[in-house]
Amino acid sequence: MSETNQSIPTEGAPVQNAIKLLGEAMLPGASLLMEGKILTGGAHLIVGAIAKAALGPVGVALVVANSFSLSSTGKSLLKQLTQMGDSSKQDPAKAAAKPAHTKPASA
Repeated sequence: MSETNQSIPTEGAPVQNAIKLLGEAMLPGASLLMEGKILTGGAHLIVGAIAKAALGPVGVALVVANSFSLSSTGKSLLKQLTQMGDSSKQDPAKAAAKPAHTKPASA
């Protein structure tokens, strides 16, 4: 019997994400540390401390958002935002509305 439900999220995924988000509220990089990504989580922890000292709460919020995004989707916050920009530039509805270049028929 083959598994066809691989793209369907598990029932515990929202609960896991909520726990990760609570961990991020206490410690930047916690969601990555919970997944066992020690090096990446530790880097987010260190960068979060530096960002807090340099930029205050805004800096920590950016590091936390990046860490949670990386943990939940596998993509960094910057990659998420640049992909959103790329998808808005290449709207399939606009591409389909453009007439195709055709050669005029010779008489």
